[in-house]
Amino acid sequence: MKRKIALLAFCSAVAFAAAGLFLPPQGEIDSTVLMLVAQLLVLCATLLGVDSYFDKLKQLMNK
Repeated sequence: MKRKIALLAFCSAVAFAAAGLFLPPQGEIDSTVLMLVAQLLVLCATLLGVDSYFDKLKQLMNK
């Protein structure tokens, strides 16, 4: 489930960044769009990073 949310957050961040380029004024991304993209990418990294950290931790504990 975490991977699906992370993938959705990443795709949303890319979509908002692309939409921000095409909205007036064209070629400029507003700071609010940049903050939204940054927060979505942090969410993605957090979900994937924590998940892989616990997987590594479980592997070390099983050895």
